[in-house]
Amino acid sequence: MKDFLVQLDDLPDETLMSIFKKLCNFEVLYYLMDVNQRINRIARDRIFTHHLCLLEYCRIDDSSIPLSGPILDRFCSKILPEIGHQIETLYLERTSIERVLHVTNYPNLNNLGLCDIDDDKLVMFLSSDTNSVIHLFNNQILSLFISFNEKMNSCLKFNPYSPVRGTLFLGMTLETAISSTLLELHINVSDMTDFNHILDGRFDQLRILYINIDSIGIYYPYKELNKNLLPNLRIFTLCCYCTICIDSFNKSLVPFLRRMINLEELDLNINVLCYEKVIDGDILKKDIMIYMTRLYKFTFNICSTIKHRNQTNFSLNESIAKTFKIFSNDQIITSIDHFERYSKCRIYSCPYQWRTYDDITNNFRDGLFTNVTQVSLYDEHPFEDEFFLRISKSFPFMKQLKIHNLKAQQNKSNNDNQMLSTIKYPNLTRLDLLHTHDDYIELFLFNMKISLPNNLHLRGRYQSLKRVTQNFTRYITENNCTKLAALYILIVNQTDEYHIKKYFPYICIHNTGDFLLSK
Repeated sequence: MKDFLVQLDDLPDETLMSIFKKLCNFEVLYYLMDVNQRINRIARDRIFTHHLCLLEYCRIDDSSIPLSGPILDRFCSKILPEIGHQIETLYLERTSIERVLHVTNYPNLNNLGLCDIDDDKLVMFLSSDTNSVIHLFNNQILSLFISFNEKMNSCLKFNPYSPVRGTLFLGMTLETAISSTLLELHINVSDMTDFNHILDGRFDQLRILYINIDSIGIYYPYKELNKNLLPNLRIFTLCCYCTICIDSFNKSLVPFLRRMINLEELDLNINVLCYEKVIDGDILKKDIMIYMTRLYKFTFNICSTIKHRNQTNFSLNESIAKTFKIFSNDQIITSIDHFERYSKCRIYSCPYQWRTYDDITNNFRDGLFTNVTQVSLYDEHPFEDEFFLRISKSFPFMKQLKIHNLKAQQNKSNNDNQMLSTIKYPNLTRLDLLHTHDDYIELFLFNMKISLPNNLHLRGRYQSLKRVTQNFTRYITENNCTKLAALYILIVNQTDEYHIKKYFPYICIHNTGDFLLSK
């Protein structure tokens, strides 16, 4: 270590700065402060001290984990007292919040993040006049980010020019008093009830609003909706992780949007269960856009599903595309798939900016989707090897892949197929093959045309793995089995577990229900 530091000290400041930028700020401070006078001066540069995140990142599931005890001890006893006046943005994990905020003063702290916190503890933090968090909030915090351990997030920004700062009490149901100086809100809500509570008069000064909804499918006709206009709102984003019935779309979401008369930017990411007609350009124009005369940016990713009843005529992609001729400033992609029991239409604006792309079929239009990290595939026709090559090229930064296809491949290839290029998934961390034909399990485990990274987490069915591995006796020189770090599977008995561990010696076995894809 001493020789390494001597070599570092021989490098010019510009080179050292470039090297240190490759590390997290807390790593620079922890490992390099007080090494020697020169390196200490560089480590204390504003680049490494103005934004400090005192937690670590888990690559597997995008979660945050607390710093280890010795690292946190050094920060509290030595580092923070020396650089507290330089910190402008600080992210803390729930177990370290009180300790870190008490070790020193943070006169320039404007942005505070409280991560993996529960709502009871949050209310305790923000309701005590002697608490450090509420002191900061009342005097200097302009932006407060809250990440709940139930995966519910809030980002709050306050008017820096307002002379009044009200006390913030944020509960999970939003049945609380919020400061009238709130300018920006990012929040997850669980259902339509919370969705309608957000703008009931307590957030009249909002300029920017981001909402994620987990359960919007139920519509309550007896609940009178607030009809007051929202003239201050300029930017609105809605992302729904479940399906909206058309009644909720027409009777709740559309009236909600029409209140935003001065909106300038609108982003919708929703799935709608329709009866007869899919959501197209005509509906977006007459139901939403004509009520927003100042709207200049409209991005959307909308999937419409129609269950087959007695239909004889089905929508054509060409007909849907024609309804977007009025959208002259943007390129709109439309596609429709007709399955045995339902049809699904997808419309989205380009460039595609969302992190997830669900239910991709063989009808998928190739492209480059650099923002997408989570992909799911579904079809009632088989996926051939060339299809997976298209997916790898279209989603170069994909981390999570879910495949739902029970049809056997018609043109299975082998490792000697010189016509097929190597299919590379360099960033893949989680692979869900629970609802697939055995062919796809065999493809990912044994076809070396599929290139997978190490430490992969796989979910599948025990019987499928048993068949594909020939009762856990199939040993070939090259395979992807050694790439697996965890297997999520339903174990019937100890004998099954013994065979699996013998065949996959490096894996940890988990229950299939513990396999979750992050949103």
